Amino acid sequence: MDKLKLNVPYLERKPSSFGTNTCIVEKALPVTHSRFEELKRNPTQYCKEVEYNLAFMYSVKDDLHCLLIYDKEQGDGIIVESEGYGYLRYAQFVPQAKLIWEQFAQTQAHEMRLCCPLEIYLHVDNYPRECCIADNAEMAKYAGVINLGIRENYLPEEYERGLMHWYHAESEDDEVENKVVSAHCSVEDIEGELTGVITAKVVGELSDEAMANFIRFCSSCLSDGWGESLEQKYLKTDDGEVNVSFWNDGDDWKLLPEKEYLDSLTQSEDMGMGGMT
Repeated sequence: MDKLKLNVPYLERKPSSFGTNTCIVEKALPVTHSRFEELKRNPTQYCKEVEYNLAFMYSVKDDLHCLLIYDKEQGDGIIVESEGYGYLRYAQFVPQAKLIWEQFAQTQAHEMRLCCPLEIYLHVDNYPRECCIADNAEMAKYAGVINLGIRENYLPEEYERGLMHWYHAESEDDEVENKVVSAHCSVEDIEGELTGVITAKVVGELSDEAMANFIRFCSSCLSDGWGESLEQKYLKTDDGEVNVSFWNDGDDWKLLPEKEYLDSLTQSEDMGMGGMT
């Protein structure tokens, strides 16, 4: 029979008490399994992860503000307050640190929404697809059916983090990797038209540069890979089968934060009225 196994630093013989410190995680940093094992074997050696993140480690009265380094493959971690040194000066092993951090992040994360126009094609035999573009206002009534098709299109490994499963960090200090917990796609009736929506869960705020990187990453997922896979699915509606595309190569396609997207719709309406407001 399988038994529960816990990795712990050691068991004290006849402990007189169990003292603890309040450790506040200022930053969580995932590393590869091989790198984590190296840190476990050589905790007093120079550690670039610590050196690059000294600003996140300090103490205020009895509170220790720390860096949490965790094994992104197997989940255990090390919590560190280096006192300004470039190694694990004060540190402790934390079993299942990844799970602890991700559960915390899920509860603390706020939602951020990106929006984009959709192209929906009615499937008509012997007609080129470009001649069968549906009216997004008419398609709004099928939002539930299309969202069900989107969920069915997810691969098992995409359920938890959505598009973020495919994100590759540019560096160990990548802000998108460290702050964006998940990014899931759906469709929604916005201003009377069926619209593509990416709902991201984010811990903290993204800098302008990180936001631009995140939008660029999501755009690439919609134009290729995830988006291309969805576009090839035939979704059944009362008006017949449809294909749904979150991306097109037109000049008017855009993926924007929700407020900016709504503002762009208002500007387009104003332009259509000859600039009147």
